[in-house]
Amino acid sequence: MRKTTLPLMLTLAAAFAADASIDDFAYTATVAERDEPLQRIELPLAALLDLTREDLADIAVFNAAGKRLPHTVERAPRARRELTAELAFHEFSRFQQQQAKIVTARRQAREGDAIAELETTEAVPVQTRREELLIDLGADDDRPRYDRIELDWRHEPADQWLELTVQSGADIDALRVLHRRKRLSNHESDDPAWRSIGGIPAGHRYLLLTPTTRVASFELQRVTAYHEEIDAPPTLAHPVDVQRIDESDITWYRVDYPSVVRAARLRILPGDAHSVISGDLYATRDGVDERRLIQRGFRQHNIANAEVRPSDPIKLPDRRYAWFWFTSDAPLARMPQAVLEYPRYEVVFLGDGVRPYRLAWGNYASVAGRAELDALLDGDLRERGALADLGPAETAGGPARLAPQPTLPWQKWFLWALLIAVALVTGRMALALYRDMNSASS
Repeated sequence: MRKTTLPLMLTLAAAFAADASIDDFAYTATVAERDEPLQRIELPLAALLDLTREDLADIAVFNAAGKRLPHTVERAPRARRELTAELAFHEFSRFQQQQAKIVTARRQAREGDAIAELETTEAVPVQTRREELLIDLGADDDRPRYDRIELDWRHEPADQWLELTVQSGADIDALRVLHRRKRLSNHESDDPAWRSIGGIPAGHRYLLLTPTTRVASFELQRVTAYHEEIDAPPTLAHPVDVQRIDESDITWYRVDYPSVVRAARLRILPGDAHSVISGDLYATRDGVDERRLIQRGFRQHNIANAEVRPSDPIKLPDRRYAWFWFTSDAPLARMPQAVLEYPRYEVVFLGDGVRPYRLAWGNYASVAGRAELDALLDGDLRERGALADLGPAETAGGPARLAPQPTLPWQKWFLWALLIAVALVTGRMALALYRDMNSASS
């Protein structure tokens, strides 16, 4: 009996401690059919606001058979764009004086029947002509840092490498050598490095190119500069209500925090069009009456004008608050508005072919962390293909899953009872074994 009781109880405990089902989550949505095993879906704002875990752990992905699939949640990457600009260039010729060359000339002269030969020796100065190209990268106030400069040229013989000495600098009179023997080729190739010059220091405005190989002809036709522009992190905008609270000596405007997940930034918009609002921003935690100063002297506006840049949103601290409070330096005729900007998140999961897959979210009792796919897969998850579409939200376990349950389910009571019974049986077995050892030794 002793030998069979403990394994049986452990088996029952494992059965009742099985992984969560889709009904343990408040809501679900169907993932559109795709053939790729590794898929990603954008987490909707409504799902983000329903989460009960700050670490986004109450999210799960299930296959059609109800099996939970490994996944991870990442912030959406910034968009990267490659921009180009055509640069002006100027051709110059440099003549270099070299060592004089000795030239000997002979001529004959007849005098009567005699022939006289005269020899003349003369030192002739020699000059060499070198073509140089000066590239203007642009004025300092609007010039980006270029990743590479691509040249488009012709030279003969075309199958010969073109070697250049490349100098750069912020001033045309203070250039320094960047590449002493830079090799280029105008052969057709998918590798832009064959035709490009890189490594240009920040702040340098001029490039001076001097061909060092002997070619029959050389003609530069176009100079294209490439640089990468990275957009601001993508966000999800969520308008929130603002309440006015008048105290004895000050008027406060309060913004309720609507979610467990932290927002990244806050925008405060004046109630009147074409207006500016300035003041101080405070925050309070749940259950704490003290207001903590977050930013002194913020300045926000809603002026729609091409010559006026938009207000920078207020960056929020990396901790969760229950309310934000702000003041206005001037009386406000109309109630201001507020918008919280949340980071855009993507759920990346590894499918098993049993489709359709379903995304589920909102489980107050969720204790299982997400499987980090970074440690399971080869390659960079930032290059993970196109987004899969997500269908409309449907009710799974319902809104009750977003809050603590009033009573514990009977499965959890039974599980706790099993664990206590396992502990008692294990203790009794250990005590019996101890007594048997003592009796044997005596």
